[in-house]
Amino acid sequence: MRRKTVTRGRGDARPRRVLLVAPRHPPSFWTMQGTVDLFGARTLMPNPALATLVALTPDDVRVEYRLCEENVGDALPADLPLDLVAVTGSTLHAQRVEEICRHFRARGVPVALGGTYATIRQDRCQGLADHLFIGEAEHTWPRFLRHWSAGEALPVYQQAEHVDLASSPPPDWSLIRAADYIHLPVQTSRGCPNSCDFCDAVQYLGHRVRTKPVSQVLAEVDNIHRLGHLSIFFSDDNFIGDRGFARRLVDALARSNSEREHPVAFSTQITMQVADDEALLRRMADARFSVLFLGLETVREASLAEVHKAHNLRRDPVARLRRISRHGLVPFVGLIVGFDNDDPTVFAELERFITRAPAPIAGVSLLNAPRNTPLYERLQAEGRLRGEDFSGEWQLQTNIVPLGMTAGQLRDGYRALLRRLYEPAAFEARLEGWLEGVDYFTDIYTRRKQDPRQFLKLARVLAYCAREAEPGVRRLFVRQIVRVLRGDPRLTSRVISFLGQYLHFRQFSLGL
Repeated sequence: MRRKTVTRGRGDARPRRVLLVAPRHPPSFWTMQGTVDLFGARTLMPNPALATLVALTPDDVRVEYRLCEENVGDALPADLPLDLVAVTGSTLHAQRVEEICRHFRARGVPVALGGTYATIRQDRCQGLADHLFIGEAEHTWPRFLRHWSAGEALPVYQQAEHVDLASSPPPDWSLIRAADYIHLPVQTSRGCPNSCDFCDAVQYLGHRVRTKPVSQVLAEVDNIHRLGHLSIFFSDDNFIGDRGFARRLVDALARSNSEREHPVAFSTQITMQVADDEALLRRMADARFSVLFLGLETVREASLAEVHKAHNLRRDPVARLRRISRHGLVPFVGLIVGFDNDDPTVFAELERFITRAPAPIAGVSLLNAPRNTPLYERLQAEGRLRGEDFSGEWQLQTNIVPLGMTAGQLRDGYRALLRRLYEPAAFEARLEGWLEGVDYFTDIYTRRKQDPRQFLKLARVLAYCAREAEPGVRRLFVRQIVRVLRGDPRLTSRVISFLGQYLHFRQFSLGL
């Protein structure tokens, strides 16, 4: 575990010693481990919740924080004197969260537990920690610290109302080493206006979109830039949930980025509707957005209608993806199989769509029903849920009994589809199609210095080709690097990003 500490609050009293724990991820599609390994990082992103807790510490409570980030290799301390352990995690981390809580309570160290898992599954977390935090922590964490320092801490702190994000301070990243991560996160909003039946994010964050002031987001971006990190992921559930705010923010990001010697690159999660706003796409390209994760889910209208997501097919998805791609933006298409209106022919249908679309990277998931979602309630009433609960993993298993095919057909069709999508020749054809469709290049960075780390990434890709790549992948990588350097070097960083993502999905698909 790292030795670095940060002390918040004033006064001469001995600071209370708090260990912040980010539990390790189980093997998962979304850890992007192949990409992480290729580019020399340790994990994809840090958990911003823990850094926010540090920033939320009131001045009248003196706390010394230390971080244990299991995803970068930190081990739980064996004999470190501690006054409190604070743990956070999602449903994906449930097993490890429970192990950590039991470990420290057995040592007699009080545990505070919060995050999405504690909120969504508070029934399972009762008795797991000394202090349980339900809901957002901007108001409850400072209140708890004051109670705790006075010896009056409560067993449960619940934030019933959604907080004003202007009261959420910039995360304090003092305890991390930025080079350990591919991206550092910034959250600009919470909530989503859509009502997808399988989504549990709105159960936690609500439908009303709440945004931070643009100036506050810019301050968080500046903080990360000062750390020397040049890749930021906006961790909103829907970056254009408030379209007017998104436009104002993107304009401000473009202006501030154009003044940097080394500009930042941005990625985010966003709905397909972004393709219908050409002006916004252009400004996102100007601001140096790169990867956009797009939850298309499927091209079967009946399947989308059953989960209240038919808005995705109001316009041709291939045309939408072409508009996104022509601006040099990287569409990362999220697909799901296992809807009630899916049958064994859906796999070939999705493959034909991805082959036509300018979308080299597609993440395919199995439909699951998280607890407290409309989908869970419906399938529970129909007796079509398997196992105790949703594990948080969308690729390796499903808690749904499928309707239009057997469980074996769903599993085998999913695995075969993912492997076909990431055969070297299939991916290369999609990548070349994307490159041919790019025709907008911003001109506001022509005098900026190239980030030297891009050359390091290129060197790591070439080293991987020389030492480890299977022959088909090696030829693919070399051909595409030569092609972009000879053709349009402005797209080199995009191609390197595609190749890094491809390596992860190729490895994952072969391991299924």
